[in-house]
Amino acid sequence: MRSNARRVGLAICLLMLLTTCSAPRSGGLPARISGFVAPPIVDSVSIPEGQPTLQPTVTPLPEVVPTVAAGTPLAAVFSPQPGTLSPDLQSVAVQMDSYLGQLATQGNFSGTVLVNYRGQMLVRKGYGLANQELNIPAGVMTRFRLASVSKPLTALAVMQLVQAEKINLRASICTYLRDCPDAWGAITVHDLLAHTSGLQNYTDFLAFADVETKPATPAEVIARFRNLPLEFTPGSAYHYTNSNYVILGKLIEDMSGEAYPAYMRAHIFEPLGMFNTGYDTGDGAALSGTRGYVGVGTSATPIDTSNLFSAGGIFSTVDDLYTLIQALDAGTLLPLDVLAQMYTPNLFNYGYAWKIESRFNHRVIYHPGLMSGAVTYLGHYPDDKLTVIVLSNNEYTNAGGTADYLAGLVFGG
Repeated sequence: MRSNARRVGLAICLLMLLTTCSAPRSGGLPARISGFVAPPIVDSVSIPEGQPTLQPTVTPLPEVVPTVAAGTPLAAVFSPQPGTLSPDLQSVAVQMDSYLGQLATQGNFSGTVLVNYRGQMLVRKGYGLANQELNIPAGVMTRFRLASVSKPLTALAVMQLVQAEKINLRASICTYLRDCPDAWGAITVHDLLAHTSGLQNYTDFLAFADVETKPATPAEVIARFRNLPLEFTPGSAYHYTNSNYVILGKLIEDMSGEAYPAYMRAHIFEPLGMFNTGYDTGDGAALSGTRGYVGVGTSATPIDTSNLFSAGGIFSTVDDLYTLIQALDAGTLLPLDVLAQMYTPNLFNYGYAWKIESRFNHRVIYHPGLMSGAVTYLGHYPDDKLTVIVLSNNEYTNAGGTADYLAGLVFGG
């Protein structure tokens, strides 16, 4: 049974100011799916609890090599490039590397981190093991399940369809969905994106523990909540709900005529040269050996990500996610005025699959992810050109707190 490991994991979640674990309401074996509470906007962040203040050692960072395939124009433009750090950032990079290395040594982190500040790569490195049984080290090419960091990618696809005038954000979702319950008539596309729909969160249901390791079709996932009453009048409240982004995946399919994985590949991943990113069909075969753990030596629940569909079924690498951020900044996939809608806070500072807050008196746009065997964070300080990406297969990882600490080193916080 996994109850003890689950209790430890839930305790860690309470320390993570940015996320909560979604779990069954009682008993069972709870699933770990990313969610949000609504922390106050803060202008300073302390070192994550349980993670040490480290004294840097003078150890040079290893040489890094771009991994995005050559010959693809956009990949050539947006792929991370190595370079010599400016003197003021060299010591910061050493502190980051030492800090992450100690976390890995203590068993509090395994995964890959990328930190880029104004075009200078401070960290781009793996720590610990991607597979403990096979002794496979984590590296910059390691693929990780993104959990709810999948949501910004799903929202991006929806906004592409908005830009193409195939979707109106303020229209009822029943305008577009081929099989739409009457109770959903008042829900708009905006409500799904902003988590104000009132749909119940199916990953909170006790029964989810009975199906999370088994494959499911999108229709089977939707059937788990489609006939349930709404929790509140659409638009009147905020509740972070995976159900919203599952329905958005179905909407993408109905309005594009393409299966969700095919749409994401053809319209986002391939145009940007994100060749290490894709939809995990469920069993983790696409991860090239990466497995999830609860600390050291304890395997996490092998959740079949088909149960998450477009709410959490994508895998990627730090390089590919950095490529995505650069493309968004450049207006490559979306015009900047359309992208601005995604970055506009609604209830509880949640935009369209991005949380918009302040750290160290700097605006940050981010999304965390948390599920069985994966803890992730994608954050960007657009005004400062700082990107922090943390991808981990260790449930003990405080990805959001770690990312904040790394950003604080840059800002001198």
